[in-house]
Amino acid sequence: MALDGTSIIVTGGCGQVGIAVVKHLQDQYPTATIAVLDLEKPIASDGRYIEKVTYYAGNITDEAIVKETFKAVKPLVVFHTAGLIPQIAKRLHMDTENDYITVNVQGTRNVLAAATAVGTVKALVFTSSSDVVKGDSWQDLAGVNESMAIPKVFDDPYAKSKALAESFILSSSTAMLPTTAIRTHAVFSANDNNLIPLMLSAPRNVHIGPGKNLYDFTYAPNLALAHVLAAENLLSISPTEASNSLSAAGKPFFVTNVEPMPFRTFITMVWAAFDASGSSEQAQVKGITIPAPVALFLTWISEKAARIVRKEPPLTVKNLGDGLAQRWFDNSSATAVLGYVPTTSLEQGLKQTAKGYMTARRENLH
Repeated sequence: MALDGTSIIVTGGCGQVGIAVVKHLQDQYPTATIAVLDLEKPIASDGRYIEKVTYYAGNITDEAIVKETFKAVKPLVVFHTAGLIPQIAKRLHMDTENDYITVNVQGTRNVLAAATAVGTVKALVFTSSSDVVKGDSWQDLAGVNESMAIPKVFDDPYAKSKALAESFILSSSTAMLPTTAIRTHAVFSANDNNLIPLMLSAPRNVHIGPGKNLYDFTYAPNLALAHVLAAENLLSISPTEASNSLSAAGKPFFVTNVEPMPFRTFITMVWAAFDASGSSEQAQVKGITIPAPVALFLTWISEKAARIVRKEPPLTVKNLGDGLAQRWFDNSSATAVLGYVPTTSLEQGLKQTAKGYMTARRENLH
């Protein structure tokens, strides 16, 4: 049975994770009825638009709209991918802790309240973040697993908001409405408007630090696979006993491509993939390397100066730390409980991403 013929709702279904989840569902379960709740309904010519999906416009911070949408859809499964992420938050001038709490925490509470009230939901999968275990942006996270404790203090409001939302979702899991959380990290795809654009805009002739810090990246379709496997688990394995090691209920899972590599290696792969697609004429150059301590001092000065003139700094000390620290995660729990094994490599994912970007660009020119 799995998800065949069921009713499903994807919050944030116009974002890259939501789009990947919807496409994976359509591919695996063509008889499922899929609804998307997002800030606006995409028109047919929009690259985010997917046929045979019912779109609802609404903000997850509006409890009434969320409940009304769930009442109309009567979903069996909820994929809650909607949320506020740093790069988007900055563009929308919603980068305060209050903004993150409002969207990521209160919005998540609204989604769970609606799922509970409608009475049809039997599985809720929450898109969390690996940042929930990152208390300090300069902190190394090397091969950590789900046993790592959530920090009590965070230097980043986004990480704090996702940790609070994840804790709420997991602690609310019941036998009647089991929940689980997928911890994402450095997600990219053809629908990415965050990570890939940042890497493409980075100067190729300037390198900060040795660039050897291991990093995990995640191709969105692989992440979508993990989301759907989690929903299947919640529907098929009894979550009644909290000690059930085979159940995903009430548990978080780190999910990446399981291909940790030096940060600079990946960004070089990004440039190579896009150059091969014809989107850039830049040559690969050796460039110069700025030692990390020097980069830290220059970034600190730049950030202070930007605040004085009330402008956005090109790079913050926290951003620098995130780029220089080790960030890779143990996926063995997702493999053992969910059966997750990534199906697309980073190299192939980047080729598909570059191809998708070029296709979208050509379509926008016509």
